[in-house]
Amino acid sequence: MSYLTMFDLVESLIVSSYGGPQDAEQRDIRTAVQRAYSEVTTINEWSHYYTHGRVITQPQYQTGTVAFNASNNQLTLSGGSWPEWATSGSVAIGRLIAKVAAKESSTVLTLDPTLTFPSNYSAGQAYVLYQTDYALPADFRNMDEPSNEYNWWSGLYLKPDEAMKLERVGNRSGRPWHWTVLKNPNGSGYILKLVGYPTSQETLDFTYRRYPRQMRWSGHEPAARFAQLSNAGGGLWLYTADGSFSSSMVGSVLRLSTAVSQYPGPLESLTPYVEELLIQDIQMAELANDSVVVGAHTSDSVAGIVTDPADVARHMQTALHSCAAYWLDRIRGGKAEQSFSTYQRDLRLALEQDQLAPLSGRTREIWHDGGWRSPLKADEGV
Repeated sequence: MSYLTMFDLVESLIVSSYGGPQDAEQRDIRTAVQRAYSEVTTINEWSHYYTHGRVITQPQYQTGTVAFNASNNQLTLSGGSWPEWATSGSVAIGRLIAKVAAKESSTVLTLDPTLTFPSNYSAGQAYVLYQTDYALPADFRNMDEPSNEYNWWSGLYLKPDEAMKLERVGNRSGRPWHWTVLKNPNGSGYILKLVGYPTSQETLDFTYRRYPRQMRWSGHEPAARFAQLSNAGGGLWLYTADGSFSSSMVGSVLRLSTAVSQYPGPLESLTPYVEELLIQDIQMAELANDSVVVGAHTSDSVAGIVTDPADVARHMQTALHSCAAYWLDRIRGGKAEQSFSTYQRDLRLALEQDQLAPLSGRTREIWHDGGWRSPLKADEGV
């Protein structure tokens, strides 16, 4: 299967706008491609982006006793060692709950300056350390109801303020009955927050919609073009002394031509690429000869380009092309109304084709183990 790449999208806009090779450097074309890519991939919850996620809950920790010093905001443990996951944990003393900010040593934790205890606790204080915040995948966009190892479901979704109030006044141990999604307070991305802290290790599985892989390399950049690529290492490696492979090229596509003197073009060009390989890893070799791990290949002493694949399903590709043309007209102040109409037509066709399994078949009724039954209904009341 051939890839649709950023190189193809840029070349398509050069052709449609009657440009020449120098137009690959123009920022408006590259900007139009990036804006179209962002719009098309997020305008719908495409089947292409459904994937499976999992978090593994940590059991509560309650070994030894603690003392708390409000002057330096540190919690000191005696009779045990803080677990590795403590930095993602919460500490409960009585009805008060504090968040951990950092693990200073095996026995000392620094607490969050806002969500902390209001005064000192002397040594010998009973406590519970537990984890309810679990990082979601970096490409997370939104998710469905999680399922634990014993039920189809794992509690009810709560709005963040409801989750905060329930945790504050009704915190319980055991399997979590409620959950919410929050911005990760310790970094980028999001967390799955459980309300009710786990007492044992188990898995929570869920389906979620991911964001697409970013496109960085168009293949027109000098750093993404290589001459005299040579086959080495039993058909697993490509080396070059003329350029330098970047670590950001992992997951990109390497396209090869038939000769050192000719860079590969798109399939519709007079000099189409003859091989297309996915870069799996980058190794920095000695003597400035960088190497890249690719799939099996046959070319030797040829020219190549590196370009990022567009992370879209095949039925979304035409809509992406049309949206890029619309954005270029809009950026250049052209007649965007006509290109927008074409884009809307192609987008509608893509939406109509967006299914990975047939919707017809025998009638089913879904039984929820919470005690209710919901028959499947036809779309739009049909």
